[in-house]
Amino acid sequence: MPQPNVEYWPLTQDQRDIVEMVTAFAAEEIRPRGREVDEADTVSPVDIFQKAAKVGITDFMLPEEYGGGGFTDVFTQCLVQEALCWGDPGIGNFVCSNGFFADPLLALGTEEQKEKWLRPLTGDSPLYTALATTEPGSGSDAASIVTRADKVDGGYEISGQKAWISNAGLADQYVVFAKTDLTQRSRGVSAFLLTKDTPGMTFGEPMKKMGQRAIVCREVFFDKVFVPEENRLGDEGQGFSGLMKTFDVSRVVLAAAATGSARAAYEYALDYARQRTQFGKPIIEHQAVAFRLADMATRIESAWLMTLHAARRLDAGENVNGLAAMAKLQASETAMFVTHAAVQTLGGWGYSREYPVEQWMRDVKLEEIEEGTSDIMRLVISRNL
Repeated sequence: MPQPNVEYWPLTQDQRDIVEMVTAFAAEEIRPRGREVDEADTVSPVDIFQKAAKVGITDFMLPEEYGGGGFTDVFTQCLVQEALCWGDPGIGNFVCSNGFFADPLLALGTEEQKEKWLRPLTGDSPLYTALATTEPGSGSDAASIVTRADKVDGGYEISGQKAWISNAGLADQYVVFAKTDLTQRSRGVSAFLLTKDTPGMTFGEPMKKMGQRAIVCREVFFDKVFVPEENRLGDEGQGFSGLMKTFDVSRVVLAAAATGSARAAYEYALDYARQRTQFGKPIIEHQAVAFRLADMATRIESAWLMTLHAARRLDAGENVNGLAAMAKLQASETAMFVTHAAVQTLGGWGYSREYPVEQWMRDVKLEEIEEGTSDIMRLVISRNL
C-alpha cells in the first residue's frame, strides 16, 4: 500500500482516517483503471465516480449542513486531492469535480440556493456538475466573455457559446457565467444556475484531448435560454468577483493534484531505476540518473510544502492571491518536470504505452494551463509583489 504524502504535518484523527481511506481507494480502484480510461479517450469512468460516492469521496468537501462530509478546510482538500491524483490525474480530478461547481455557489448563493443545488451532490448517488466560463475567444481573459444574459420578464435569456467545459453533457447542473452588461468587463459578468434539460441549451461533440481524458470536455451552446431570476447567483455583476474568490481555493487544490501526480511518476521512476541494470549495475548508481532523481524529489518536496503552506493561510482567512498562484505555478511546473524526467529515466520504455509515465506526462500538462496558465500565474504573482 502506498504511503500518503503527509509526513511532518500534525493531523487530526478524522484527517488521518480520510487520507488512509482515499489512499487505499486510489491504489485499488483508480490506479488499475488509468490506462483503460486514457485509451477510451472520451468516456468518463462514471462507475468509479459512483464507487467513490458510496465511500464519501465525491462530497467530502461539501458542508455538513447540506449533506456533505464537512471537510471544508482547504488543507484537508489538498491531502485528499494529492492522494487521488497519485492514483491517476484525470480520474482523481473527475472524482472531486463537484467541488469546483460548489465553490461559486458557496461564495455567492443564498441559503435556499445552497440547499437546492448542493444537497443533490451528496449521498450515494450524487448528480454531476459543470462550471461554464471559457469561450472560444476567452480563456485567460475571463472578463472578455461575450455570452450574454438579457433581462426579460421573470428572469434572463442567455445566448452564446462556451468551450472546453469539463463534464458538459454528462453534468446535470451548471454554473454559467454571462454578461448582463456588455459595456462592462469584469463588472458586467453575472453567474446563473441551470439544469441540463433547460430548453435551448445544447452540447457539441466530445473534444479530443492530450490527457486527463477521464474528464470529457464539450462546447455548450445557448439559444435564448430562459433562466428564472431566482437562479442568478448573487447580484448582477458579482459573477466575476465570485469566480476570482474561488480561484484562490481551486488553484491551491490543483497544486495538490499536480504534486500527487508528480509523486506517482517519481516513485515509479525510482523503483525502475533500482531494478534496471545497464553497464553492470542498477541505473540509479549512475550519477546522471541519481542526480535526476534527486532533482525530482527536491522539487516535489518544495511544491508540496508551498501548497500546504498556502492552504493553511487560506484556512486562517488570509489573502493568499499571490501565494495561491505561486503554489499552482510551482506545483504544475514541477509535475511537468518530474513526469518528463520519469519518461527520460525509463528511456525507450518511458516512451511506450506499456508503462504509465508517458500518460502522466500528457495528463499533467493540463495543470500548467487550466485555472490560469503559467504565464497568468506569473502575472498574478507580479501584481501581488
